[in-house]
Amino acid sequence: MKAFSVKKRILVLVAMLLLVLALAACGGGNGNGNGGDTPPPAGGSDNGGDVVAPQDEPAGHGGNIHEPRDLAGRTITTVANWHGVPIAYSAWEDEEPDPATAGNYYVDRRVWENAQRVYADFNFSFDPISIDYGYIVPTLTSSVMAGDPFADIFVLSGGGALPVIQGELIQPLSNINLPNSDLFGNNFYSRRVINFAGDYWSFLNLAPSVSGFGMGINLDIINATGAPNPVDLYNQGRWTWDALLEIMRLATADTTGDGTIDRWGISGQPGDLAWHFIGGNDGRMVTDDFQYWFDHPNTIEALEFIETIFREGLFMYDPAQGFDTGDWGRNFFAWQSGQSATWKATTWAMNDGDLPFEFAFVPFPTGPSNTSGNTWMAGWEQALAFPSGVEGIADVLMVLEEFWSWPGDDTDLLYEGALAWPRGIFLTEEDVLRVAGVTFSQANCIGMQVPQYNWITGSFVNHFHEQTMTVLQAVEAYRGPQQEILDNFLGN
Repeated sequence: MKAFSVKKRILVLVAMLLLVLALAACGGGNGNGNGGDTPPPAGGSDNGGDVVAPQDEPAGHGGNIHEPRDLAGRTITTVANWHGVPIAYSAWEDEEPDPATAGNYYVDRRVWENAQRVYADFNFSFDPISIDYGYIVPTLTSSVMAGDPFADIFVLSGGGALPVIQGELIQPLSNINLPNSDLFGNNFYSRRVINFAGDYWSFLNLAPSVSGFGMGINLDIINATGAPNPVDLYNQGRWTWDALLEIMRLATADTTGDGTIDRWGISGQPGDLAWHFIGGNDGRMVTDDFQYWFDHPNTIEALEFIETIFREGLFMYDPAQGFDTGDWGRNFFAWQSGQSATWKATTWAMNDGDLPFEFAFVPFPTGPSNTSGNTWMAGWEQALAFPSGVEGIADVLMVLEEFWSWPGDDTDLLYEGALAWPRGIFLTEEDVLRVAGVTFSQANCIGMQVPQYNWITGSFVNHFHEQTMTVLQAVEAYRGPQQEILDNFLGN
């Protein structure tokens, strides 16, 4: 049977796991609205059987994918803005996993043992370099221009990828000639990421990201107001903009009687919320030929929904400090005080689950014009890339593929390795699977990649809050300057 696509295989896995959990939870009930909590598999060794559609088995060789090859002690230099080799699930640490502290000892042990095999079979080492985020691109630029690239491979930020590609600072993946490559073949363990200008530019291992965006739900507020539980609505297929609007209106209130609103319906960085509702309604910000397109009908519909939120005062801000769309830190984390029913949520921003209220996670609700199933808007994903001028990149990819092949034939274990982090943060297994699931429901638009272009949504929101412009007025008022940004950057 022909293998499923990467996205379809993982979506099938998520759907099947959610179905199993839902059936197991029948008759229960808790604050998360979907039956009792489901504990994670013990040690990660019980993955519930083969729930992925039948496919070809990973090829076996002297190594997991490639025949062992002596790289003569080559040192592969890696760069990231954190300490360590930028390779998920490759066991770059020298210490063996400890069953007393490992998040998933079974997975961690397999990863570590495979890594020792790779080092021995291919005779190389890693030299990890950590550079502050703001210095990575300048250092890349100066080193490539000097003919001495700063690393063999590095973590490429999705948001900063377009100028790096346009500046020819990284190599297209088509430069790689690696027989039997997983990345260019079956994709059992790896996937290509950025596709632009007729080529791919970055790649990752196949484990799902658990840093996608959805909506956090303050279940204490839901219960206090008697509002419908968004988890129930999501499971019933009734999680819509209208349902969210009802919850936001019920939540927004003066709970102390002093005449000041002290509880709100939604929080988060205002302009970011606009992106996600546009993406969840299949809206666009730029046409295929790089023209301003905030007047796309689906985008207008999403902006009108955002206008309602801010015109009605449903968005959380501190009246004493004033409404400020540019104060990212205050806006993004405002919900942690427990005064917002919903917010823009992601795993890394959950304070490791240490919050003063019960919470849940669901995708953003889709808009009335959505036909794709996408729930949020994303730029390009952070991934690995090869600087221009680096030689022997096929050898680097070869050892990465060997690292990532640690599950062997048990490719479902890639999911187990990825879920260890959110399982330590979110309250139920259903939340964790929804977090993983939004990885594959993201909309993309080139407008998210052009520097400063998507910032205009903050200006839109400010007009809506101050009621100085309607949606159509705001969209038209900024057409000229926004088109100039596109022209200057994309060379129209």
